[in-house]
Amino acid sequence: MAQVRIGHSLSEGENMYRSVRKLSVQKWLVKNNIPCSLSKVPNIAILGSGGGERAMVGMLGSLSKMGEQGLLDAALYMSGVSGSTWCMASLYEKANWSSDMKQIKVVAERLGHSSVSLKDKVWKLKKYHQTNDNFSLTDVWAALLVTTIVKKIDESTLSNYQTCHDQDPYPIYTVIDQDCKYEHLLRETFFELTPHEVGYTLAGAFVETSSFGSIFNKGVLTTPKPEMDMTYLQGLCGSALADVEVILTTLKEWLKDMKTLKDHNGVQLLSTMVDLQLCQYTGCDHAPLLQTANELLEGKMGLDGSTLKLNFKGKNSIDQNKEIHTVTSALCHSFFDWHKDLKDSDFEEVDVFVKTLHKVNEKLPAHPLKGASNAYNEELLKKLNDSVKREELQSHDGPRLILQALKLYNNIIRGEDETHLVDDLNDLLKGKKMESGRDLRINKDEWVKTDLKSRKQLALGLQLDICKSFFSWFPDLKNARFYISEFVEWMLKSIYAWGANYNFLHKMNASDLGQRLLKRKTTHFEDAGLLENSPYMSALRAEREIDLIISFDFSAGNPMETLTETAKECKKLDISFPAINYTKTDKDFYVFKGLKKAPTVIHIPLFNVANCGSELEAYRDKYRTFQGAYSPEMIEDLMKKAGENVLNNKEKLLREIAGIVQQK
Repeated sequence: MAQVRIGHSLSEGENMYRSVRKLSVQKWLVKNNIPCSLSKVPNIAILGSGGGERAMVGMLGSLSKMGEQGLLDAALYMSGVSGSTWCMASLYEKANWSSDMKQIKVVAERLGHSSVSLKDKVWKLKKYHQTNDNFSLTDVWAALLVTTIVKKIDESTLSNYQTCHDQDPYPIYTVIDQDCKYEHLLRETFFELTPHEVGYTLAGAFVETSSFGSIFNKGVLTTPKPEMDMTYLQGLCGSALADVEVILTTLKEWLKDMKTLKDHNGVQLLSTMVDLQLCQYTGCDHAPLLQTANELLEGKMGLDGSTLKLNFKGKNSIDQNKEIHTVTSALCHSFFDWHKDLKDSDFEEVDVFVKTLHKVNEKLPAHPLKGASNAYNEELLKKLNDSVKREELQSHDGPRLILQALKLYNNIIRGEDETHLVDDLNDLLKGKKMESGRDLRINKDEWVKTDLKSRKQLALGLQLDICKSFFSWFPDLKNARFYISEFVEWMLKSIYAWGANYNFLHKMNASDLGQRLLKRKTTHFEDAGLLENSPYMSALRAEREIDLIISFDFSAGNPMETLTETAKECKKLDISFPAINYTKTDKDFYVFKGLKKAPTVIHIPLFNVANCGSELEAYRDKYRTFQGAYSPEMIEDLMKKAGENVLNNKEKLLREIAGIVQQK
């Protein structure tokens, strides 16, 4: 019977792999005139950052040239975040792919010229509905959107890798525990998935990969569940791009593809409600849609027995959104009672669609900020402000606390000064603590020194922290019919919209782990790029004893940010990391020497003056993170640019590897 393993050691399977792989690396060193005893073989990790399809294709181009130049055989590990994991999953489909490199050409050809049919995507989504107890928006994202990018449905599992990749670097996929991130449990936030075990990288809690997703009680497997497949894993790892608006647009295209049902009243109503939800994001004219919806709703009753009719007159967009949500919920609940004329041949697909729309609709009110227009945010603030002014609430701290936290976040994203709000928030938070005992008050001196990105993240985290404890601090508002109570419930829903999974640490007795982590029946995982866009922590896990990190960075924006952010986190966690000092940010090759226990880090940004010249900014603009699928020509061009970073620096890479051997 599978059990949870608590401790700071590698799995038996990973240790066995290391022993075999080190023999191969030793042969490679001798072949490259770097004599080395087995005990001196360096532990080298290749890292791939996030960056959507840019990262996937960039990683593919980088690894292609690493293989051609005979450098890939030096690596013991390969670890990825977000888009780089899509590349890894595509390569590891083939056993020992790095031995002949043909798989890279296969994947490149597939990305440029293949596609997954909508029929197959719907079939995959149906399977997720049937098999995943914790079905979430991640299932929708994986089946409908990730398959569009990677051009394949992969039903193999990560544990399948155990016996068929002894000639490849050991793969590590990384995500983060969303709950731990919001609770500021930094050490418990980092999570990894390998062929043998998955678990908390730094905290030291693991379970066999094949049992991940099963139900555990006090560390012992009680109810086996199917292991997640690689399509879902890619959706989990690459969820930073996930967006409700994108999902709604995909649902709209799905309905258009139901050509035999285009004149069916029920399908027309589904389509109209999806369009109305999209209007809340795009700001389009909803008047024609309202008329159509009400005509199709005539005679229909809501879940409370009232007549269903949409009426936006005199209502702001927030109340309109609530009305759309209520009607869509009733539609999904009663669809097959209202429309019993569907043919058996059409029932299955419509059933999957209705279930999916219900899940998306369930989470929609929880996103009042994400993707919303400035006007929407202003209305939200006004509505909350009006709620605070109600006579019953004027002397109540709860509504004012929520309002000030929202103002703090909004001022930051609008570029307005927010420091005056910190004192107000600290006064309102005095004497209030999270269940874990953490004090939420802000250190103002540290706050003003914090960069904009971090302040934005901290402000959003503060909102969610306050919402989590709101009803325990203010129990009299739990069942109150005030908008402020609705808002808190919506925000709490948004925390749990993605990546739900049974918590294998549930009810364990493990004093070294956060007690909040042990109490949860389920936990939620998300794209690691939402915290740190490169998987350094997997390579910095002490038991792996990494000597050299070769980091391919495909991030947008500042090409040095992953390094500087990792250095900050390492300082907080007391993890050895090299000093990050540099004067230019447009080079193609950086070396940061490790001292004592710290590994040496080679940092290779995707676009730089060496491979782009005067067109550096043009290339950054051409390959954005959020854009449609790349054309075959773009894929070829991007792979070439990424590969040039390896070709231009082959001798430097060999020299650094030789230097590491001499140091050991």
